[in-house]
Amino acid sequence: MVGTGSPSRPPSQEAGARSGSTLGGISSLPLRTRGSALPNGSGGFTFLELTIVLVLISLLTFYAAPRLAKTIRQLEVRTVTKKISSILRVCRNDAVNKNKIYQVSLDTESNQVAILSADEREDKLIVRNSYPLPKDVRMEKIEVGKTFFESPLPSFEFYPTGGANGGTAVVRSGEGRGYSIQVDFLTGMVKVESAKEK
Repeated sequence: MVGTGSPSRPPSQEAGARSGSTLGGISSLPLRTRGSALPNGSGGFTFLELTIVLVLISLLTFYAAPRLAKTIRQLEVRTVTKKISSILRVCRNDAVNKNKIYQVSLDTESNQVAILSADEREDKLIVRNSYPLPKDVRMEKIEVGKTFFESPLPSFEFYPTGGANGGTAVVRSGEGRGYSIQVDFLTGMVKVESAKEK
């Protein structure tokens, strides 16, 4: 005789109904949230840790900044030295190829380098171009030989024969290491060497 009550469930389904929904007989329990699994206070930095990090960054900046500034100045001096030596070499080549006298004057007051060459009549010099230098880079200890064309400024002079009046000049920034530019009076060749610190 069949009873009129609700049909009985298998034991596995009854257990699933009590514990949550089932999927193929496997019960799915509600998942914990990620935050609830972490202990209190482990999700960030403390004020003391942040203070220590900021102090370390400040110390590193304090000690690294002067070295970085000095490195930048040295790179600037090297760049200016290469530019001046390139100007001298070009003028020496032009003097030979164009059969003209060329002068490179070094103006320490306005801190610039000017290129002059003889005019068609070969009786005076004409300014062809000028190059201003960075204000932190200076030319000093300039010693040049006697020039054919008189100049109020110390100047390197190059001749069609390939020779020059010869001389030296030091390019420096502050008290740091500089570079000495040397022009040979016989060959007019330009050489660059490191100069000692002051």
